[in-house]
Amino acid sequence: MSDSPATRASLLLRVRNPKDVAAWAEFDAIYRPLLMKFCSSSRLAHADAEDLVQHCMAAIHRHTESFEYDPKKGRFKGWLRTLVNNKIRDLYRRKNHEQAKTENFEREQEREPLPEDVFEKLWMNEHLKHALQLVRQEVEESSFAAYRRYAIDGQSVKQVCQELNLNPNQLYAIKFRLTRKIHELMKELSDGMQA
Repeated sequence: MSDSPATRASLLLRVRNPKDVAAWAEFDAIYRPLLMKFCSSSRLAHADAEDLVQHCMAAIHRHTESFEYDPKKGRFKGWLRTLVNNKIRDLYRRKNHEQAKTENFEREQEREPLPEDVFEKLWMNEHLKHALQLVRQEVEESSFAAYRRYAIDGQSVKQVCQELNLNPNQLYAIKFRLTRKIHELMKELSDGMQA
């Protein structure tokens, strides 16, 4: 990989330095969207979600100077999930949302996904998105276009090969190579941050 810093325990250590603007920019690019999506999935109004995410980022900033990476004590992912869940609960308590109305109990209740499951899905999606951006910067645009069309968009081998003037073996090789790179980046991005 080129000079792009890895988002794993090393990024958590780098953000301890408030002067490392690049580390904070990368951290923000990964975790702000994750937190916004999680807040939105918790049915917060957009303005409330933005405020809550800002409070979370401020809390993260406050805690990073004293951060010591030790996976035996717990993982960043679990800490972040707990932080945002607690902030959401506090917000709902402060707003003193209306109590359940009888009509809410009369209609059939849908089973909602657990917050932990929602967070896990968002965690993986945001890290995958970041990994795809890193891979896109490292490979030729034509290779990434072939990969995106075939592996992500689900276009047929025949269609992708015709449109991009490739043979099937070339397309399979591109898919294999980029899938392996993405898998390695996902492992690297999640290293030390898994629950």
